[in-house]
Amino acid sequence: MRLYYHLSLPYLTNTYLIGPACGGAAIVIDPGAMDVQLLELVEKHHYYIKSILVTNPDKAHTSGIKTILRIYDAVVYSGDQRLTEFPGKCVSEGETLNLEGVQVQVFSTQRFSRESVMYKIENCLFSGDAISAGMVGDGASFFGKALLILQLKETFSRLRPNTLIFPASGPPTTLELETNFNPDLCS
Repeated sequence: MRLYYHLSLPYLTNTYLIGPACGGAAIVIDPGAMDVQLLELVEKHHYYIKSILVTNPDKAHTSGIKTILRIYDAVVYSGDQRLTEFPGKCVSEGETLNLEGVQVQVFSTQRFSRESVMYKIENCLFSGDAISAGMVGDGASFFGKALLILQLKETFSRLRPNTLIFPASGPPTTLELETNFNPDLCS
């Protein structure tokens, strides 16, 4: 598995592309834009986007979907049923998806946002807006953020410390760094 990073400029959010080393079916995560640079990345590595994973249904994570679907015959996976305008599936906590041989575990961040989810592929957790390096996502309220912190602690207790975390914005981090140094997650 190869992982590529793309900055979606309209929103300054991270988009991730995952595919096999020698080309083939690929997964794109949180396509904030489908611009020339992302298309070139896909084509350069001989990928065909088959799956789109959405961590949060807002524009910063979904604006590129319509363009991708004009080019590729892909399926959209999201925790939000409102994305029904796209061919896809609503996912929920505990599901494991098999996307062209890639196992994807779904973790809910429902306490943070009803429609938000995180995806784990191998040793990588795609966290969306729930957590970024050194910061836990802002809930709608103090109470919402407190619930998210509890949910993240619960989820992280089931993962290995060397799990890599890829957020919707900001640099990647690791579960070990976050649980040891993030003031919201230190026990």
